[in-house]
Amino acid sequence: MKGLILGKGLSGKSAKELLSKLSVEAEVWDDSDPPPDLVGYDFAVKSPGFSWEHPLIKELKRLKVPTYGEVELAYRFSEGDLISVTGTNGKSTTTALIHHVLKTCGLKTFIGGNYGIPFSDFALETTKDSVSVLELSSFQIEDLLSFKSKVSVILNVTPDHLNRYPSFNEYLKAKLRLARFSELLVINGDDPNLSSLKGKPGVYAFSLKEKADAYFDGERLICGPYSFRVKELPLEGYHNLENYLACLLTIKFYNLEPEKVRTALRTFTGLPHRCQKVAEVNGVLFINDSKSTNTDSLKRAVESFEGAVVIAGGSDKGLPFEELLPVLPKKAKALVVIGETAPKLDRLFKDKMTVKRAETLKEAVRTAFNLAKPKGTVLFSPGCASFDMFKNYAHRGERFVEEVLALKEELQ
Repeated sequence: MKGLILGKGLSGKSAKELLSKLSVEAEVWDDSDPPPDLVGYDFAVKSPGFSWEHPLIKELKRLKVPTYGEVELAYRFSEGDLISVTGTNGKSTTTALIHHVLKTCGLKTFIGGNYGIPFSDFALETTKDSVSVLELSSFQIEDLLSFKSKVSVILNVTPDHLNRYPSFNEYLKAKLRLARFSELLVINGDDPNLSSLKGKPGVYAFSLKEKADAYFDGERLICGPYSFRVKELPLEGYHNLENYLACLLTIKFYNLEPEKVRTALRTFTGLPHRCQKVAEVNGVLFINDSKSTNTDSLKRAVESFEGAVVIAGGSDKGLPFEELLPVLPKKAKALVVIGETAPKLDRLFKDKMTVKRAETLKEAVRTAFNLAKPKGTVLFSPGCASFDMFKNYAHRGERFVEEVLALKEELQ
């Protein structure tokens, strides 16, 4: 057996290592290499960054060479239950929260997928009694073939990745495809884009607006045997109420003791770069939400920190910033724009609210600080990809934290 791995990133390297452990020969290729001779390959493994429309993948299909995604490959050599989490926003936090609850309650658990740890890294370590919690992107869902989750979660679907998909409807179809590979499905009952799934056998809904399988009654999060006051839980923001409900509805199928679940929820303090409190500088609180890479995540953050000075902007991936017109001028004190989308954001909002342009993140932090004084909040929630100025959202968030701490030291 000889395989071809497309992509030299994390998932490609992980797939090669998995195949090596199975004594299967595989070569790794990406677009920077000369075109390979496809004769002699028995199968191929594609990284999620490779579209099925890629010329090489089309040629593999023509030659009838079986082609799998990295998640699909790992699945075929794994054991135990799978829990899959997708959505435009909140999937990393929800994935980590579910994993933390299960682990705290004593289950043997693994975490990975789009979360940053390829499934192939730990597939061979899984056992019949283990639970693997996977964050899945739309790109990874496109690659599924025989994959099956015990429980899958679709948190929400709003416009994103429109530089890869020809329309929002195509992006939505990619997300909804996960339903085919799930024994049980948890969905956001408040999301109109998921309404086609409501009421179907094996589908369970959570809601902040009405009574559902898991719901918010204005004071408590309620799901079967679980009932927790919001005030006792550490994650703030409207969007995190949805993440909590999705988690409770998922872990309900494992019959965990309510008091152990309560302890787990109380001890989960969130992930870096997701509405993370950085520091207070002379009365101004700085929030790092660098994971915000689309308009819906920006909207949710602004609604959670009403009255903040918002720093937004970044790489342009064709997102509909017009959707922010009813929110930003009403909920934010001012807007500081950076990056490739700065001119677009400036034009859109300059007649509706205070907008300032900044050439660097350092300048943006200081401009926002001056606008937020004497006592206010600066929310760094870009609403865009990071690749115009940074390696990724984590690098962007780290740089923001560095600039905030530098400002604090400067003013001491």
